[in-house]
Amino acid sequence: MSYSGLDDFIERVRVRLDPPLGDGRLIESGDMDFLTPDEVAIIRPAAVLFGVIPRREGATALLTLRPTTMADHAGQVALPGGKVDPIDLDEVAAALREAHEEVGIAPQDVDVLGKGAPYITGTRYRITPVIGLLPHDFVPVPEPGEVAAVFETPLEFLMNTANHTAAETFYKGKNRRYYEMPHNGYRIWGVTAGIIRRLYQTLYESD
Repeated sequence: MSYSGLDDFIERVRVRLDPPLGDGRLIESGDMDFLTPDEVAIIRPAAVLFGVIPRREGATALLTLRPTTMADHAGQVALPGGKVDPIDLDEVAAALREAHEEVGIAPQDVDVLGKGAPYITGTRYRITPVIGLLPHDFVPVPEPGEVAAVFETPLEFLMNTANHTAAETFYKGKNRRYYEMPHNGYRIWGVTAGIIRRLYQTLYESD
């Protein structure tokens, strides 16, 4: 099963993902096997916004390109977000705050639909994806220090396994399998593609 329209996507998010408030029930995935027990003990919570924009020509997901000057994942495609700070009530609040700082989306303008399964990264973050509906006429205002570019990828493209290419690399002494979703000149891969892949699986693979 794959994407069959925005209304169906929204319904699946509300039924199959964790609700915006409260603890999650979905099982985490990611790169836990690449962490030592000591590293697992100091995993830090983080959150990203999977922002869906109901454009007239079709729904899109908002993505960013990180500057080459960033300390982590420089020059890579990412979802707006970052670590959960003490000022944040929860992961949803962190995702909305970071998205506001990075691309200028006002938190009150996001209709938060649900939370996806947490994704553990090899850099010791537990990333919770927050799925939110943005205004149809949203215009991003990128923060140059954190975002090199902002772009949109069709939701129909991302929620179709025909566009999920499996690849493998050697990472921390082990073979690491990951996904790539290249589109329109952007290489969506690694953690970002892993989060999107898991979102697809949760929403559509149980049919």
